[in-house]
Amino acid sequence: MATRQLSRSARPAGWIVPRRARATLIALGAAAVTIVAITAPTAFVLSILRVDPVEVPAALERLLDGRTDGEKAVAFAQRRLAAAPDDPLALAGLASAFLLRQRESADPIYFSKAAALVERATAREVRQADVAITAAAVANAAHDFATGLRWADLALRLAPGRASTYGVLTDALVELGRYDDAVAAAQRMVDLRPDLASLARVSYLRELQGDVDGAIAAMRRAVAAGSPRTEATAWTEVQLGHLLFARGDLTAAEAAYQSALQRVDGFVYAVAGIARVRAAQGDDAQAIALYEKAVARLPTPELVAALGDLRLVAGDAAGAESQYALVAAMDRLLVANGVRTDLDIALFWSDRAREPERALAAARGEYARRPASVHAALALAWAEYRTGDLASARSHSEESLRLGTRDPLFLYRAGVIAQEAGDLERARDLLGRSAAANARASVLFADDLGRRLGQLRLAQP
Repeated sequence: MATRQLSRSARPAGWIVPRRARATLIALGAAAVTIVAITAPTAFVLSILRVDPVEVPAALERLLDGRTDGEKAVAFAQRRLAAAPDDPLALAGLASAFLLRQRESADPIYFSKAAALVERATAREVRQADVAITAAAVANAAHDFATGLRWADLALRLAPGRASTYGVLTDALVELGRYDDAVAAAQRMVDLRPDLASLARVSYLRELQGDVDGAIAAMRRAVAAGSPRTEATAWTEVQLGHLLFARGDLTAAEAAYQSALQRVDGFVYAVAGIARVRAAQGDDAQAIALYEKAVARLPTPELVAALGDLRLVAGDAAGAESQYALVAAMDRLLVANGVRTDLDIALFWSDRAREPERALAAARGEYARRPASVHAALALAWAEYRTGDLASARSHSEESLRLGTRDPLFLYRAGVIAQEAGDLERARDLLGRSAAANARASVLFADDLGRRLGQLRLAQP
């Protein structure tokens, strides 16, 4: 399908996905993970339940009720379901609330709880748009994007005028590597409702095609569109910080993280963002202290792995091993609760040059399910490199760059593969661009990046 150039005439510049037409566009999550995680605010749960949120000043509301957004959403949805135990909408509402609660708590049990509720809801009613949207969201959260797409397609037929329909549709399409279709879905979502959820997706799509400035502009609009002191807005501002960090603007990145902390007191992902900045600044001790604080409150695999990496570079090999073992245990729990983690665990092991055969098997499995995804191509290329298959690694690494990404870690991995394959000119370009973006984007790779660039300079004729 030809790339669609999304129009800009109907709204201010910076809202729509691409700045320039491409033959192939864009690619979630980390992550993922990421779009799905941005878009489960309490307002969506309440919309499923056909209840309007009460307008209470945020500060007063938090003084009166210290529960998190997810805790309040779950309590409300449980009361609704208790009053109507077989109501598909009530079942879907509680499933949506459980997704929000999972992000707040990092407890994988909420994935299986949400999936069980969706199974009950869809057994009773499959022609209800809210139920289909929730089923798609739950499947996407579990990284079962083919199932997510099937439910999103049904929701589209049932409710073509609902913005949330296009949200779950965009999420599934982008993770499956159907980038042109994802652009079209995101465009329609923005046309229907230019709010936090749609603008955050715009930002992600722009980031994947290398339009970092456009991604930052869209994410700033997403933050501005959100309610000031909600978890969803704080999360989105952290994503803004990550974009600024990837561009090497550590001052602006820290400002975004600090602002997110003002929205939700002690917001763990903001604390971790500041830790990331400190690590990039070379303050390993402060970075470790901040990551320890974050992990104590919310031990996600990403944060635990980051703490392990810092301990490793600080010379605490035993401390690093304990964190890495915890990541492996957490991965098993996620899998036991129905989450597909092949891509994440493949990159985790490959980044640390461990378990090469397990990483390769996981990467191959994910690539088989998502052969058009640049993220799946990257994970497979990196695992192939670690097992010595440079020819395959080179092919898949170039495939992973086809959208024009400027992510420093994408560029670093592809540059390493090119150098080891003997293409020094390509390696010099990729590694140079990685360093120019943010030479300390990863504490694991920073020293190796500098060493490789030095080697390439010496090898230059």
